[in-house]
Amino acid sequence: MKHWRWYYGRFWIKLAIKLFYRRIEINGLENYPKSGAVLLAPNHQNAFMDALVPSAFAISPIHYLARSDVFKNKLMGAFLRSINMMPVYRQRDGLANLAKNKEIFEKCRQILSNGETLLIFPEATHLGERRLRPLSKGFTRILFSALEDEQSHEINVVPLGINYSHYHKSGSRLIVNYGAPISMSDYRATHKENAPRAMTALRDDVQKALSEEVVHLERKEANDAFEIELERIVPYYLHRTSGFSQGEAEMDFYKRRERTLQSMPDGHAYFRRAGIYDSEMERMRLHAPFFFTARKDTGHWLIQNLMLLTALPLFLLSWILMAPSYFLTRGLLTKYIADRQFWSSIKLVAYLVLFPLFGVIYAAVAALNSTTPLIAATAVFAFYLLSVFVIRELRLPYRYVLTFWRGLWLKWRKPALHKYLCEIEGEVLKSYRRDPKQVVKANMI
Repeated sequence: MKHWRWYYGRFWIKLAIKLFYRRIEINGLENYPKSGAVLLAPNHQNAFMDALVPSAFAISPIHYLARSDVFKNKLMGAFLRSINMMPVYRQRDGLANLAKNKEIFEKCRQILSNGETLLIFPEATHLGERRLRPLSKGFTRILFSALEDEQSHEINVVPLGINYSHYHKSGSRLIVNYGAPISMSDYRATHKENAPRAMTALRDDVQKALSEEVVHLERKEANDAFEIELERIVPYYLHRTSGFSQGEAEMDFYKRRERTLQSMPDGHAYFRRAGIYDSEMERMRLHAPFFFTARKDTGHWLIQNLMLLTALPLFLLSWILMAPSYFLTRGLLTKYIADRQFWSSIKLVAYLVLFPLFGVIYAAVAALNSTTPLIAATAVFAFYLLSVFVIRELRLPYRYVLTFWRGLWLKWRKPALHKYLCEIEGEVLKSYRRDPKQVVKANMI
C-alpha cells in the first residue's frame, strides 16, 4: 500500500486521457523491463502532459523530476510530491537553490539503486516543436552514480517517444512508443576507464534511439506542412471517421512522411501550396477534405442529415450541460496561462475536478426541485455522464455535415477555387500512395 496514492491517481489520469484523446496508439510496451531499475527518457514537447501520459500506462510507480517553479504554490507542491514528483532547480532559480539539487539527485540515485522507476526529460526543457533537441548530460550523471553502487539492481534506460497530433486540443491523437531498453551494464567498463567518454557515449546512444521513436522535422517549412497534413488530411486518409479500420500503424506513417518532407529542398512548391490549402480551408470553415466528403453518396448524406436533425435536441442539451466546464476552463487558460504547452494538461486536470463538481450541482438542483428527489438526482446525474459520450461521438459528424454543405456552396459559387483545392489534395494523396508502405501491427486502445 506504499504507493496507493500513485495507483489511485493513475486510475483517474488514465480514464481522463482515454476520454481526452480520440485515438491512442501504444507501440513497444513489451520493451518495458519486467524487473530491475528503469530510467524512462521521454522527449519533451508538451509540458506537464508529457509526465501524465507515461504514468497512465506505466506498469509500476514512477518517480519524476520536474522544474521547481511548479512547486511554488504550497498546495500544488504538496500534491506533486504526493505523486512522486521532485523539484529540480536551474540557474534562473538562484544559486542558493542550485545547492538543493544535490539532495534531489541523491534521491534519484537511491530510487534507481532500489530497482524502482525514474522519469527524467533528457532535453531538460519543453518545446512545442516536432523535433528532438540535443540531450543534456544531467541524466547520465545520475545513472552512473547509481551504477557505482555495488548493491544496485540492473538498470535499463527506456527511450520513450510521445507524439501528439495536436498539442492542446482535446479529441486529437496520441502515439506512445517504448523503445528497446539500453542496459547500463554495457557502459560499466568504459566508465571505469574514462567517465566523460562513457557519459557521452550513453547520451549519444539515447539520442539516436529516441530519435527513432519521435517525429523529427528540423526545418520550419517541413514542420508547418506536416502540421497541416495532420490537421486537414492524415486522419481522413488513414482511418476515416471512426478509426476502427486501418491497415498501417499511425507512427509508421508519420515516420514515412518525416522522411519525405525532410527530403524536399527549401522553397519547394509543395510547402507553399500546402499553406494556401490550409488558409483557404480555414477561411471557408471546412473541417474535412473534399475527398472525404465526396466518398459518400447523396443518399448517405441525406440519411445522416435526418439522423443528426433527430439527435440535435439531445446534442444541444448535452452541450449545455458541458458548457460551464468548457468555458470556465477556457477562460482561465486564456487569462492566466501564456504558455500553451501547458493547456492540454491543465484542461485534463480541470475536467477531472470540474466534471464531477458540476454533476453534483446539477443533481442537487434536480433533487431540490422534485417531489422524488432521489430519482430526479439519479436520472440527472446519469444523463450528465451520458452527455460526455454524446458530445464525443456526435461532435465530428455535425462538423462533417456542415463541411459537406459548405463544400457544395464553394463548388457552386467558386468552382475555380474548389478545383484548385481539390488538385492540392490530389497531390498530397498521390504523395502518400507513392511512399513505400510498411504495414505494422499496432496496439489500438
